[in-house]
Amino acid sequence: MEDLLKRVLSCEAFQQPQWSEPSQLHDAQAYLRDSASLIRVEDILVLRATLARVAAGEAMVIQSGDCAEDMDESTPDHVVRKAAVLDILAGTFRLVTQQPVVRVGRIAGQFAKPRSNNNERIGDVELPVYRGDMVNGREAVCGHRQHDAQRLVRGYSAARDIMQHLGWKASASQEQLSGSPAWTSHEMLVLDYELPQLRQDEQGRVFLGSTHWPWIGERTRQLTGAHVTLLSEVLNPVACKVGPDITRDQLLSLCERLDSKREPGRLTLIARMGAQKVADRLPPLVEAVRQAGHKIIWLSDPMHGNTIVAPCGNKTRMVQAITEEITAFKHAVTSAGGVAAGLHLETTPDDVSECASDTAGLHQVASRYKSLCDPRLNPWQAITAVMAWKNQPTSTLASF
Repeated sequence: MEDLLKRVLSCEAFQQPQWSEPSQLHDAQAYLRDSASLIRVEDILVLRATLARVAAGEAMVIQSGDCAEDMDESTPDHVVRKAAVLDILAGTFRLVTQQPVVRVGRIAGQFAKPRSNNNERIGDVELPVYRGDMVNGREAVCGHRQHDAQRLVRGYSAARDIMQHLGWKASASQEQLSGSPAWTSHEMLVLDYELPQLRQDEQGRVFLGSTHWPWIGERTRQLTGAHVTLLSEVLNPVACKVGPDITRDQLLSLCERLDSKREPGRLTLIARMGAQKVADRLPPLVEAVRQAGHKIIWLSDPMHGNTIVAPCGNKTRMVQAITEEITAFKHAVTSAGGVAAGLHLETTPDDVSECASDTAGLHQVASRYKSLCDPRLNPWQAITAVMAWKNQPTSTLASF
């Protein structure tokens, strides 16, 4: 494990916090190293077996939850409400697909976000941008926006509480498709949080103890970067977001790094193309990966490629664009011989107005906007998105 740490630390790491107090970082990392792993290696093996079934086309995946988790929402009530929405979406998806559905939450660690800019201007003041509760505060005050390493410990404590409320006090003993705790996942972003939580089992296998199913995003998928290096060597199943600008060669190289043994279900690719690009950009990528021998799970993230700005100035997403991308994604993957296995959504149990159900809704986006970062689907909108899986692509979609 020490050799892996050295390899990761020797690589360039993007989107990392600039902590204001190095001594606090040292203490936080020591705490994380000495703390109990949030997951067990046995659970990872169960999840990998389950995802192998997904890769074989025998089950589907619903992965959903907050864009950025609020660390204060680690109470039983908050967790139960979020899990209930995930259960409803999985039940709906099961009816639509007539297949078992694996339930995965963006939960118990989704406390950090990559950002396009380091700073933002609020009024006449320029402040460090909010990067998630694990890094800094959301209040528009300079002191709150400083990167505070003590938040790493708070993040672990919140994740531990959420895991317990989800029902992960006991170990998994069978493949979990329904009737068991939802699997946890988050973007593996802040290495000062992730690296101290690397663990090694009795057989010498290294796994990430912070979550069952880590993923990396568009901003941290550099082939020689620290994030890819780390995920390439852990036992956990891993995932990576891919956008419309990735090339065939880049994707094949990425798959070779993350799935060198070509194990079914080891690697999931989460396509975030945008409704206007998915039908054109995705099929050649799916075909290339399939021909290279990777047994990939393909999920659709229909959120990030369809973000626009509402008249009020807030970011939003049109539900119609989301459903159009889902429909086009399914057709694009299956027509290229891949396994279109499910959805990756940003959702909330609250009745928010962050995403617009129609054009009129664009003028109401700000009325109930609670997200800490990007706009999420409310429960009814999320059900609409899941139901779109059964739609057939229109001639308009097919001609993108």
